[in-house]
Amino acid sequence: MDPGLLAAVVTAFLALAATVVASLIAAAASLRTQRGQAENNEQLLRLKDRLDAEKAHHEWQRSARAELDNLREPLLLAARDLQSRIYNIRKNNFYFYIISKDDHRRDVALLGTLYRFARYWAVQELLYSRTNLLRFESDPDTSEVADLVGRLARTFASDSSSGLDLIFWREEQRAVAELMVNFSSDHPMTTFTGFASFSRRYHEDLRREAPEDLALWLERFAQDLRMPTIAENQRLKELDANLGALVETLEKGKKTTDIAPTDSSGNTDSQQRPNVTKWPSYGDEHGTRRHRTGL
Repeated sequence: MDPGLLAAVVTAFLALAATVVASLIAAAASLRTQRGQAENNEQLLRLKDRLDAEKAHHEWQRSARAELDNLREPLLLAARDLQSRIYNIRKNNFYFYIISKDDHRRDVALLGTLYRFARYWAVQELLYSRTNLLRFESDPDTSEVADLVGRLARTFASDSSSGLDLIFWREEQRAVAELMVNFSSDHPMTTFTGFASFSRRYHEDLRREAPEDLALWLERFAQDLRMPTIAENQRLKELDANLGALVETLEKGKKTTDIAPTDSSGNTDSQQRPNVTKWPSYGDEHGTRRHRTGL
C-alpha cells in the first residue's frame, strides 16, 4: 500500500477514535451531571417534604394551644368556682346552708351550687366541641389539661368510688351544657346562662307537671347534695383534688401565655396566634378557696 495513503488512513482512524473517546467522555460526564442533578433534586424534595411536615406539625401545635387559650379563662373561672364550693361543702360545713331554715339562703346555696356544676359542664363541653380532640389530647402543650378535663368527666360519671351518689353521666353533662350555652354560635366570646336566669328556669321547671328543662337533669343531683353525709362523699373528694390540679395547670399555662416567647423573626407567640380571644377579667370573687361565707 502506498505509504502516503496508509498514513492518511491511520491519521483518519486516530482522529475518529479521538472523537469517539471525547464523545464517550462527554457522555459519561453528562450522565454523571444528570445523576448528580437527580440526586440533588431528590434531596431537595426530601428536604421540602420534611420542612412542610415540620411546618404542618408546628401549625398543628399552635392551633391546639390557641384553642385552649381561647377557653383558658372561662375554664379556669369555672373550675376555680366549683372547687371552692366543693371544698366548703367538704371542709367548712356549707351543707348547713343547703338545709337552712332560711328559705332564701337555702335556695341560693343549693341553686348556686348547682349553677357552679352546670357552668363547669358547659365550659367542658364547649372545649370538646371547639377543639380537635386528637390534637388537643396529643399536643404536649395541651395534653395535661386534656387529661385532667377527661379525668373529671370520668369522675362524675363513674360508679366505682361513690356508687350512684352524685353520679352524673356524660350524656347528662352534655344535656346541662346545652341548656347553659348556645353551641350553634361560633362567636369566640360565648355567653353562658346567668345565675338569675338559671334560678328562674329551674323553679319554673320544677312547677311543671313533667320537668323538661334544667330540673329534669339536675333535681336528682340536688337531692344528693342534701344528703347528711355529703361532706364525706368520696366523689367530692376526688373532684376537689382533680379540680385543684386543673386550676394549678391552667394558672401555670396562663402565666406562660401572658409572657409570650419570641421566635427567630422577633414575633411573640401571641402575635403568631391571631385567633386567641382576650377574655375579660371578672376578678376572683372568693379570694382563697378556704373562705367560707357565700361559697
